[in-house]
Amino acid sequence: MIEITIDGRKVEVDPKQPLVRACHEHASDVPTYCYHPGLSPVGSCRICQVEVQQGNGPPRVVVACRTPVAEGMVVNTQAPGACDARRECLEFLLKNHPLDCPICDKAGECDLQDYSFAEGQTEGRSVEPRRKLEKRKSLGDVIVLDQERCILCSRCVRFFEEVTEKPQLTVSDMGARSVISTFADRPLQGNYQGNVADICPVGALTLKEFRFQARVWNLRKSFSTCGECSRGCAITVEVLRGKDVKRVRPRYSPEVNQWWMCDTGRFALEPYEGERAPAALMRGNEGLVAGDPVQATALAAQLVSLHAPGAVIASPWVTVEEGELLLDFARRVGAPAWFVSPAANGLKDDLLHTGDPCPNRRGLLELGFEARTAAEILTALPDMDTAVLVGERVVELIGEADLDALSSAVRLVALEARPPQVQGIVACLGVPSAVERVGTWVNVDGHRGTIAASRAAALGVPPTTQTIQNLIDALAPAEVEA
Repeated sequence: MIEITIDGRKVEVDPKQPLVRACHEHASDVPTYCYHPGLSPVGSCRICQVEVQQGNGPPRVVVACRTPVAEGMVVNTQAPGACDARRECLEFLLKNHPLDCPICDKAGECDLQDYSFAEGQTEGRSVEPRRKLEKRKSLGDVIVLDQERCILCSRCVRFFEEVTEKPQLTVSDMGARSVISTFADRPLQGNYQGNVADICPVGALTLKEFRFQARVWNLRKSFSTCGECSRGCAITVEVLRGKDVKRVRPRYSPEVNQWWMCDTGRFALEPYEGERAPAALMRGNEGLVAGDPVQATALAAQLVSLHAPGAVIASPWVTVEEGELLLDFARRVGAPAWFVSPAANGLKDDLLHTGDPCPNRRGLLELGFEARTAAEILTALPDMDTAVLVGERVVELIGEADLDALSSAVRLVALEARPPQVQGIVACLGVPSAVERVGTWVNVDGHRGTIAASRAAALGVPPTTQTIQNLIDALAPAEVEA
């Protein structure tokens, strides 16, 4: 570490980091557009200029993203020369930028909008018309490009060059005609396209699926963990007015995913929508019908007390906390504890995706659960009188149609997030999904990721831990003593 002075304060900084990062880490506000901490600095936007003095030399205005820190450096981020330089760069960037903030998806989280407001630049001094470029240009299945909004920061270009290491974007043409484009106008490919919308500092690159879906100030944002593979990327789940999950974005985690996430996890919103299982369903003459949760719990407890389950089968989305209670339940009823282990999905890559669709495989194995494939479970079920299925997607992972075909062979108790269409289920207790509960998943490397409740569960549906504890409490006294 070395000592420098920033805005009159002596601070210790890492000599390997650029000056702009040192300023940000010590509460000195320096605007940035082309700079991103996960990408190499290029200094193209020039908006991060600050005044620097070294030794006995005169102060000079430099771009902070391309300036390394040095012992004894004196930095003044609010010097008149630096402020004037930044203001002139901002005016240049706004010269051709369209005035469409009211309809831009980036409105409310746009760096250019925020800094323009802070500087009070409400009028332009030129009379020439803004340049006309292509709007709503499709770059493939994920991204839409608005060339008029682009400030040519080149973050998106560097992302594909440096992070995925598969260049797909470039700055084409020259001078005032320069635009971002794909090579030979080919559509973007790969599982990480959505990241360029995250890092775009303006509304030039937007997600097709999120386009015009919500205003960002109406979204409630919660820190959570992605459950679409065993990497467990840190994410932010964004819910519109407490109801629909509208967007999932990566959250910085130096130990797991840094600033990025794959498109598989980003767009896996379907499991959180659709029909939800009520607090309780019980088998009637016309199939599963809504019932009283206390009665359904008593029915499930009576069934497993009279007919010991052949297995307690968990979903790989079960958390560590739920798994601990589930193991206790399995020991009390004398049943082995398994979890469904689906096959690898072929999405494994060298960046983030592991190809393993089990978010808590390591956590469940460490607790003592045994992994079983859907085929192994379906083979074993006909030899059981009863079985208990626990966790969101557990019926789907085993196979709803295959379970339904076993209806006469085994009686099932299910704790599911969606109402299952399986004749063999005697009682189903509703449980929250991954965006409706709290808990911990352990990723492939042993890092513990927290999931958070981004919205309320279905009416009357308690946390899964409470439902499992209610089942334990409802067991016959003899079972509890055993």
